[in-house]
Amino acid sequence: MSLVTVKPKFQVTIPAKLRKGIDLHEGDLMDATIVGDGILLRPKEVVNRNASADRIEAILHDLKLSPEDEGRSEEEIMEDIISDIAKARKQRRESKA
Repeated sequence: MSLVTVKPKFQVTIPAKLRKGIDLHEGDLMDATIVGDGILLRPKEVVNRNASADRIEAILHDLKLSPEDEGRSEEEIMEDIISDIAKARKQRRESKA
């Protein structure tokens, strides 16, 4: 256990040993949750949606269409992919609950 001091504007410094243990860097985002009588901080990854969409588009461009996708527009295929991703995220959230 490490002690930290609450400084002006409620800032705290996370000890180096703890930062290194979770590969935390200045500017990283943390998810803060009240747990019992304490606060739990977890690193939070942020996804750049535009960059992700560009990567997905590039991957899809290089793939051959499956027989069931022949004749469908890119928009229809992307809508199905987005729907599948949303379903997978929902299942993951429900399994964590």
